[in-house]
Amino acid sequence: MKSPLISIIIPSYNKVKYIEKTLESIVKQNYKNFEVIIQDGGSTDGTLEIIKKYARKYPQTVSYVSSKDGGQLDAINTGLKKAKGDIVTFINADDVYAEGAFESVVGHFIENPDALWFAGRGIVIDEKNVEIAKVATWYKSFLLLHSTYYMLLSTNFLMQPSVFLTKKSIEKYGLFTGTKFSVMEYDMWLKIGVNQMPIVINKVLSQFRMEKDTKTGTNSKFLLKEDEKIVKKHTKNKIILFLHVVHNLVRILISKFIS
Repeated sequence: MKSPLISIIIPSYNKVKYIEKTLESIVKQNYKNFEVIIQDGGSTDGTLEIIKKYARKYPQTVSYVSSKDGGQLDAINTGLKKAKGDIVTFINADDVYAEGAFESVVGHFIENPDALWFAGRGIVIDEKNVEIAKVATWYKSFLLLHSTYYMLLSTNFLMQPSVFLTKKSIEKYGLFTGTKFSVMEYDMWLKIGVNQMPIVINKVLSQFRMEKDTKTGTNSKFLLKEDEKIVKKHTKNKIILFLHVVHNLVRILISKFIS
């Protein structure tokens, strides 16, 4: 098999504090056959200057558009429509990839040519790059390594930046759903997972950043309620729905502790 191309979409808006760390975590990967598609919503805080610097330095791999858009969901889906990769993913402009992440994904892709998607472990970091929420991360990793579709219905244990889809999964299941203010990747996970659970990569692939002014930090209750709506689309099992509510209550408590 020829070296597969990885397409990384980055939705961006006023992330000057972190976007260089995100881009550095990509360009420093050992595996080099990738393209970076940055969809910037018209940043005004210096983010665009950093993006331009990387586009000039890596013109063959980094491309960008900066203009007013319909929010994060619109940016991701617009990027996906441009993507040429055999493997596709998105990462927010404050998260980072772990060293060797792409190499691990590609290795599993070559070994599992019929797979629709891949999921690795991840850790949570704060604004100072310090690991936090270690117990919650351990629990998610445990569920990932023993994952079933019923577990995924009970709680979304996947770390979004550690999830990589294949081009054929996008062609089969379509683009991401959500609203102007949030991306409901959980809906995508459940749509694919009912037919095929991800190939598990037992390695940390990314670092997910959580701080007080992120959407995850400020809108956790809203996002978890949206998760509950998504689950109800995919199952009517009362036990599963109850377990999902319990998991969400625990996640709210954890987010309060972190903040």
